[in-house]
Amino acid sequence: MSQVSPDSLFKSFQAAFPDLPSHTVFEVGLSGGLDSVVLLHLLHRMREFRYFDLRAVHVHHGLSTNADSWAKFCQDYCQRLNVALRVCRVNVEKQGKGLEAAARAARYQAFSDGLKKIIVLAHHRNDQIETFMLSAVRGGGLRGMAAMPVWRDLNEEIQIWRPILAFSRQELVEYAQQWGLSFVEDESNEDSGYLRNWMRNQALPQWQQRIPNFEQQICANVRLLQEDLQLLDELIESEYQRISPNGIFSVSLWRQCTPLLRRRLLWYFLRKQTESLPSYHSIADFARVLETADQAQLNLSDGELVAYRDKLFVCQESEFQKLPWCNGSEVRGRLKDILLENGFVLLPFKGGLSEEELEKQAVLRSVVKGDVIHSGEREKSVEKLLQECHIVPLVRKYWPIILSMGNKCLAVVNLRVGSDVQIGEGYLPVHEKLAKYIAEK
Repeated sequence: MSQVSPDSLFKSFQAAFPDLPSHTVFEVGLSGGLDSVVLLHLLHRMREFRYFDLRAVHVHHGLSTNADSWAKFCQDYCQRLNVALRVCRVNVEKQGKGLEAAARAARYQAFSDGLKKIIVLAHHRNDQIETFMLSAVRGGGLRGMAAMPVWRDLNEEIQIWRPILAFSRQELVEYAQQWGLSFVEDESNEDSGYLRNWMRNQALPQWQQRIPNFEQQICANVRLLQEDLQLLDELIESEYQRISPNGIFSVSLWRQCTPLLRRRLLWYFLRKQTESLPSYHSIADFARVLETADQAQLNLSDGELVAYRDKLFVCQESEFQKLPWCNGSEVRGRLKDILLENGFVLLPFKGGLSEEELEKQAVLRSVVKGDVIHSGEREKSVEKLLQECHIVPLVRKYWPIILSMGNKCLAVVNLRVGSDVQIGEGYLPVHEKLAKYIAEK
């Protein structure tokens, strides 16, 4: 029996609509299925009462022979509602994940198109219950069983909003019938080879028959777990701020915490720094090493977690491979131009480069063995300079230096200008993203 009539469903949706600026962009994840079709219709109706920019995105996974027809359905539906639609074709790469997880990762990657917006997803109450149960049997812990929040950040630019979590699928069916909405059916939803489908089609109906108010009790548990999780995150954040003055993770302050809190703080630090989180067991092993060792490393899927000189650093290979002076490449041109065009700033510096030097042709590349820079009356190895300035060891091979066209090292970025070219009041080239890898100046 439905608890919310089709007419009152929209009123409930309207009453819970967030108070946001009028220029807010909502982009609905539109698969063409019942849930997302109803969600887009609800938001379309809301435009009569609130002003916002409504769009939709259809992720074309290419996993079904019907994928093209689903995309066409979404295009036709959006055209009738006068809603802009982008169709994003993705390649689903498992990379050690199950097909469901890989497809989900591809969808979320498609959502991240660089625009500031709110992605609106059509998860409903039944989805929430399935997520809770699946996490329970998979060992997802508190975070997993807290299931899906109504709001969460995808990244710095994008928020995820799930406005119909309170409604059941049956209520959405009744709404679609009232408005004569058509939708597509994904044939894979009937394949009980997928654990979620088996849970939905076979296991949960038996639980619902056996236990009165099963759905309400599960949802009540999810709400309590979400509150517990929020409280835990607030406490961890408070402790994290204490051990990370100025945003720098202090290993010595971390060691003063209890063992359990130490593991949680490491996990929290990694979650802030990277999406490639290692297993909880790997973090626990790293914590045990870090309790006594001055230096330690933990392999990540895209780099390393490094403890160096009482600080923690996440060094991601992809971050450096994007830099134009790495991987054996170099940048040539007027020095001021190649610096400013590649993310550097020129800071006033006693013993810096002159304006005249900045106008000359130069080369920007990463350091290699044998590079030297003038230091007083002698030449100093650039590798030795990086060590003395406490650059994180894994980052040293990517560190940029500036050379004249005659292959003389003029400056080591962020650190030093050669004594044979420096002037009293000059400029030091600085790349701000590299500054975080200086453990101590």
